[in-house]
Amino acid sequence: MGTKLPIDVLTLFNPNKTVVKMFVVIYDLRDMPANHQTFLRQRTFSVPVKQEMKRSVNKENIRHTEERLLRYLIHLRFQSSKSGKIYLHRDVRLLFSRKSMEVDSGAAYELKSYTESPTNPQFSPRC
Repeated sequence: MGTKLPIDVLTLFNPNKTVVKMFVVIYDLRDMPANHQTFLRQRTFSVPVKQEMKRSVNKENIRHTEERLLRYLIHLRFQSSKSGKIYLHRDVRLLFSRKSMEVDSGAAYELKSYTESPTNPQFSPRC
């Protein structure tokens, strides 16, 4: 069995206390040194099922399509304490697309999420 990665589940509620959207973000910050910070950004796209093509982007095989639409984006900031404990800090930024999905066209769509973080350097010292 492999090591389990941390998962954050963030739930957005409306004023009536019903769920609007749940974000599931899987990440691995075990290598973050003490007194450092970083961020994670997850983008969720609406992708037509039948028209997918495979392309290489940023040295990763990620499925893309010319007709994909950004539906949601969540931006999380993390920092580590002097003891190395990792905290979610400052604000959580959310973006919701105002474009309507092409539900009337009868086309099948699925949601695909991609999580990004800085790579060079992956972590920045806290000031």
